[in-house]
Amino acid sequence: MQKFKEFKLFGLLNAWDITIVAFIIITLLAVFLVKKGKMSASSEIIHNLAPIEIDVLLTEEKITHTQDLFVPGGKTFITIRNVPYTELEIIKSEKTPWPPNNEEPSYKYTFDYLVTVTDTAVITPDGPVIGGNKIKIGLPIMLEGSDYKLSGVVTDIRIDKK
Repeated sequence: MQKFKEFKLFGLLNAWDITIVAFIIITLLAVFLVKKGKMSASSEIIHNLAPIEIDVLLTEEKITHTQDLFVPGGKTFITIRNVPYTELEIIKSEKTPWPPNNEEPSYKYTFDYLVTVTDTAVITPDGPVIGGNKIKIGLPIMLEGSDYKLSGVVTDIRIDKK
């Protein structure tokens, strides 16, 4: 280490001076290349924001509540991978008995729901990202309101290309 400190180039610059000058030159070169468009900064990798619609399927939910849980135009709070995200607007909701065409009394209060919610997502090459999570088909998601908390799965994602 002592020899490294004592090394001098042309009798003027020691090794630490050379290291600092090299670092400054590399930094200036990188900034120049980003400005000229030859390299991209991490902020430029994010392509754009776009509205998306997410279909969430809730299966075999046992509910005796008589009013609609998911009202179009209403809000529902979502949780992705056990991390709360935000409230999203409900676009549409379909409620079907489960299993279909079964008159057995034990299934009287068992339903499937298909709920469509909307949000603005960051569109990346890997797909839409909301709340720091990639939204893909099969992702477990939880919908929560003032009187319900139900878990489901993402079954479709539509990106508004406008």
